[in-house]
Amino acid sequence: MRKSMLVLALSLSPLFAASAQAAEITVYSVGLVGSAFERIVVNFQKKTGHTVKTPLPLAQSPLGVILTTMDKEQADIVILPGSEMPAQIAKYRWGTVRDIGRVLFSLGMRTTDGAAPRIATEAEFKAALAGKTVLTNDPVASLNGRMVKAVLDRPGFETVKQVSASGNSALVFNDRKEANYVLSVLPEQLMAAPAVKVAGEVPASLALRIDFTAGVLTKAQNPVLAQEFLNYLTSPEAQSVWKSGGVAVPIP
Repeated sequence: MRKSMLVLALSLSPLFAASAQAAEITVYSVGLVGSAFERIVVNFQKKTGHTVKTPLPLAQSPLGVILTTMDKEQADIVILPGSEMPAQIAKYRWGTVRDIGRVLFSLGMRTTDGAAPRIATEAEFKAALAGKTVLTNDPVASLNGRMVKAVLDRPGFETVKQVSASGNSALVFNDRKEANYVLSVLPEQLMAAPAVKVAGEVPASLALRIDFTAGVLTKAQNPVLAQEFLNYLTSPEAQSVWKSGGVAVPIP
């Protein structure tokens, strides 16, 4: 009897050991990272046996919501636009903040609208939009929308009519018949919208892009595992997923 119990205990011990070693972290991210982030989370969990909790769906994670949440809720890692990081740097552990990827903006059109215009250069981009109506995110509520508006307000775009939509403009583009194009971020919005095809990336000279960064918070409850996940976000394995999701990595 004792011998059989010992054999059973030994056979179960690896399971108990794995359970004891498993841990979890809580991560919040702005939605601009797109679906690639969700796939990376799943891959990390399968690879390590640890749990990565992401309480806020990416579709409900604009910048303002994330900034409020990181102050009020428990979190180990928070992913933010790089432009926002200097104002929040005191909330992160020294030396843990790093660049993750770059989100590019693209011009979207309906799949039924024929051939896409050539927009490889700034001159071609301006010519393609001349006299057209462009749908954007609401600039009042969206960093994305404010950035697009800042570009379309520049000289050379005077004949472009700007109309906006709350939330993901690409998702409502087909219902907004007055709009010829939708201009938004590629991973989070254009790639997630049905019946929308990408005409091309906004020319680099217009600097319409958002770099995003991540770091371990000073209040992290599991900083060791948080650092492990942070390392994974920039690993070659994760970078292949980022690229397939429309994110440029590493940041040029």
